[in-house]
Amino acid sequence: MLGFDAENDSFAENSWYFRNALVRANYTNIQKGIYETTDFLEKFLRNLLRDERHELHNREMHISGKFLSVQADPINDPINDPINDLIKLEGREKQIFELLYENPSLTRVEMAKRIGCSESTVKRALQKLMDKGAIKRIGSNKKGEWIIV
Repeated sequence: MLGFDAENDSFAENSWYFRNALVRANYTNIQKGIYETTDFLEKFLRNLLRDERHELHNREMHISGKFLSVQADPINDPINDPINDLIKLEGREKQIFELLYENPSLTRVEMAKRIGCSESTVKRALQKLMDKGAIKRIGSNKKGEWIIV
């Protein structure tokens, strides 16, 4: 398989995990704070192709109330922060981050009105937040939404 020596045994032994990893790699529910992630699929493929020994547990992929409460908290989110270090936000950045946490579909104009600054200031702060990896934009400028990373 493309220069890799892989057996079907891994797929047979971990078929349910592999199936769920594919689903999680393609599933997003913004309202519930659930975003696509390839982490689980990567673990499986690293075990398969590189002979790494990651433990593969379906329970890590479950979307439950407990999982959602952890996912939805942008300040105490050990899952999405790969280095488990808080991102340092400054004044306007923190205000905008909190607004987006409450309503990810806010426009720059609406944000500017709410925090009492210009749209240009909001635009600069949003860029800083994206550069820091705190947020990202999905969808079009008109109908898209911000995602707390």
